[in-house]
Amino acid sequence: MDYVDLTEEAMESIRGRDLDEPIAMVNLLKFRDLVDPALGLGTMSGRDCYFGHYIAGVPPIAHRLGTGHSPLYLNDVDSCFFATVGEDWDYLLIPQYPSRRAFIEMITDPEYQELLKYRTGALANSRLIECVSGTPPGYPLNLNAPLPSDPVIERPGLFRDQRVNEVNNRDPEQPTDMLNLVRMAAKTVAGHGVDDMTGVEGYESYKNGVASSYAERAGVEITWRAFPVATLIGPTHELWDEVLMYHYSSRSKMLSMFTDADDYRVNHLPKRNASIVDSRLIETSTGG
Repeated sequence: MDYVDLTEEAMESIRGRDLDEPIAMVNLLKFRDLVDPALGLGTMSGRDCYFGHYIAGVPPIAHRLGTGHSPLYLNDVDSCFFATVGEDWDYLLIPQYPSRRAFIEMITDPEYQELLKYRTGALANSRLIECVSGTPPGYPLNLNAPLPSDPVIERPGLFRDQRVNEVNNRDPEQPTDMLNLVRMAAKTVAGHGVDDMTGVEGYESYKNGVASSYAERAGVEITWRAFPVATLIGPTHELWDEVLMYHYSSRSKMLSMFTDADDYRVNHLPKRNASIVDSRLIETSTGG
């Protein structure tokens, strides 16, 4: 099933949270090859429609309303390393809003509602994940929710997103970002270096270990961290507790870390895998 439009139920959930809280919205986008014929744009691609009509039309509306929204990331998706069947996103967009109220004001504006047809007509699939910068009360939020039917811990996207197979053919010196979405386990799995910890504690141990070991060796740093509070567009079982952007100074250094069988795969990755119940790992680079 594909997900494109924001439902009224999702809108009500947004209105039910603190309207003055700053938020960011993770958009994962899959473009149609050709736009919806109902738009009357001929053979225009979904990507061209999205940027040429939808994205081009948003700033004047935001400026008129004074929403204060700003883009945090505008990245092409190169491949989905860890993903479920059918996840082969084309683009990552993360705008920030000074308040939930500003976001609601923009998306309910009549001019924006008219513009929205170009987003809908341009996309084959999408996710919209509402995030906050501060640790939300009750974190992690999804310990008591049903587990996903198709969880991804460490399952490479080979034969799911074919572009994973081509990673070695991409520019090895290109700086690269990895979007990580993780859902925490209540307790860690024993025998992986994080025994008798909560999932949050185990994952923190993983992050600290990577930072200390690979900051220089792989040029890795966390450039953004936030806490999802709702998946507004997407399957109901896709529930996330933390989202992080890991930046690598080059693709070759990123791959050298991932394939380090003497350290990373022995001393670090098992801690991650023992601490989570679901995840996504999405390779991105600065978009055009």
